[in-house]
Amino acid sequence: MKTWLTPMLLVAWGCGDAETPACAEGFIKKQGRWCVFDEGASGLSSAETNPEGSGESQEVEDYVHDPKDPEVALGLAEIEQAMEEAVQIVRWVDPAKMHDAYDQVEADGDDNCPEYDDEYYEDNERYHWRDACAVASGGSFSGYAYTNYYGAYLDESETYDYSGHAYFNGSARIEDSRGNTFIGGGSSSYYERRHTSSGDGAFYQSMNGNYRFDEPGYEGSWLAADLSVSVYHTSTMYVDDADHYGGAFSVFWDASISGIVGEINSLRLEDVYMYSENLGSMCEIEPSGTIAVRDNDGNWYEAEFDGPKYYGAGAFPPDCDGCGKVYWRGELLGEVCPDFGVLVNWTERPWL
Repeated sequence: MKTWLTPMLLVAWGCGDAETPACAEGFIKKQGRWCVFDEGASGLSSAETNPEGSGESQEVEDYVHDPKDPEVALGLAEIEQAMEEAVQIVRWVDPAKMHDAYDQVEADGDDNCPEYDDEYYEDNERYHWRDACAVASGGSFSGYAYTNYYGAYLDESETYDYSGHAYFNGSARIEDSRGNTFIGGGSSSYYERRHTSSGDGAFYQSMNGNYRFDEPGYEGSWLAADLSVSVYHTSTMYVDDADHYGGAFSVFWDASISGIVGEINSLRLEDVYMYSENLGSMCEIEPSGTIAVRDNDGNWYEAEFDGPKYYGAGAFPPDCDGCGKVYWRGELLGEVCPDFGVLVNWTERPWL
């Protein structure tokens, strides 16, 4: 094959203008072989075929989005109120509701759906399933989950009485036998407990992801909203006793939540820490950290507060005044003085 293909190709490549057919009327030959449309003969010019010029020089104003200059949408009073609401929204994200919802729909499974990894449970004392199946009595499971729902119990040393303790990590869509759908994508670990001798309460939450449940009993809860959450929280509420006359508190929140419906659509609480004078705080009226809210135009309003940044840290006037400077796109707008009682006005649980 090689002995005759190469010479023929050479002959073909060597063909010049004289050996190619003439072009039809209205066409001209390019590079000695290609027939292309003759614009000159037809009386057309490049300016006529493209009146606005070439692609490189064509005006592009019609294709460029000229955004409006950003404007401050909220006044100081509105920002102050929004920051108080931001704290309440963070407290609204009760992890116990999510774990209770998952435990409820998981109970609708049967021996065949979903299929659990027994070996994983033996090694880790956590349940694990990965499946896509239908339950014989109705409902379905798809995705995967690693979970444990400890519920209420007294620990082995009888030191702590847990009213809730659970773990979830997964991406799951579960439909129960009544047609209600639970969706969970992310991780969550939480507990709430009280010391059996003192009665002091301790609370912990580490949660991120998106969780929803459309069962009517959860209407009005955060699971009925389509929120993306990232929340880390620890707090202690001390009872009124000889050690803490009048009671005492310590709270820490680090949170980011989006998908909110209203004048603000997102919020951040960054390292917000506050503890009471009965525990030695030098500024009980103001936390440390940053509270920020974002309006529907996408602009953030941020305020940093100057309370003690950690246990034993100092905070003196004029820093300890309950107020913080608000910035919008780096511009100082003024001061806000939110009611920080919304952080600590609870005795039983920190969640609403």
